[in-house]
Amino acid sequence: MGADIVIIGAGFAGAATAFHLARLGRTDVLIIEREASAGVHSSGRNAAIIREHADDAAEQALLHAGANVLRRGELAAFDRRGLFIVGPGQDEAARYCPRASGRGTWHPDDGTIDVSGLLGRYLEGQRVLYGVTVLDWTHGAHGLTVRTTEGDVDCRLLVNAAGPWAGEVGKLPLTPYNRHLMVSTPMPWVDGRWPVIWDGYRHFYFRPESGGLLFSCCDETPGRPGVYEEDPKILDTLQQRIETLQPALGAIAIRTTWVGQRTFAPDRRFVIGFDPRDERVFHVAGLGGHGVTASYAIGLRAAEIITGKLDGRDDPFGAGRLF
Repeated sequence: MGADIVIIGAGFAGAATAFHLARLGRTDVLIIEREASAGVHSSGRNAAIIREHADDAAEQALLHAGANVLRRGELAAFDRRGLFIVGPGQDEAARYCPRASGRGTWHPDDGTIDVSGLLGRYLEGQRVLYGVTVLDWTHGAHGLTVRTTEGDVDCRLLVNAAGPWAGEVGKLPLTPYNRHLMVSTPMPWVDGRWPVIWDGYRHFYFRPESGGLLFSCCDETPGRPGVYEEDPKILDTLQQRIETLQPALGAIAIRTTWVGQRTFAPDRRFVIGFDPRDERVFHVAGLGGHGVTASYAIGLRAAEIITGKLDGRDDPFGAGRLF
């Protein structure tokens, strides 16, 4: 087995990079995915929200660019339901969701997207080895030999897009953090057209889902890659947040709870660039929960640096800053 470029991980980071490499004419790409299907981990354990708001100006630019493309609905179904951010601003949340409390700003172009459809679109036509784990790699005269559980794969460039495993795979200081998501039982007073209500300063959001409401308390607990440990106290935390921040929601019965992972570098900025220790290794990692919204722009940036269309030196997202 062999390819010009081998990508570790078929989540949003790896899939979007392969998507743009193909559009730039680099089709000799092989994606190696440890699971039997794509989107099992971070890429499939999120709230499907397109929110282009970030505190970091450099990340904001990528979120804006990525969101603008996804809002067209050409890659996957996009629901422009709007998003209200509770915080600075004088608009009333109740104007957009009668059960919501607080003042802030209204962002009508944000919304939700078909996550599975988007990931599938990125992977369309790609060569993917599923159920295969990368163990390590060695250098040869003409490139790398990647050792996997199904044999060796030769390549010129290895792309580390391993999501929660990216730190372990690339020996980078990246940490996956667990975050809970909860969905209530169906409630007759919930309007499925309500927007996303996001309180970023007090760490809480909710939106309609399956006749009920989806919630997150924006919790962060350092975890091990792919280990989703539920905190039995999270429902108490949710009750406290509702009572304190959104009391009009009243008593909520939770139907299901799950845990996703968001992976961060120490400065919480994306990692997109060549490894300063090894020019044959490239990283697309540390997307920190922005992987859906920014995926298109991140994949394009990675592909343009790999192909030389964009100079990755002194890039604000470069891997060199981690060492």
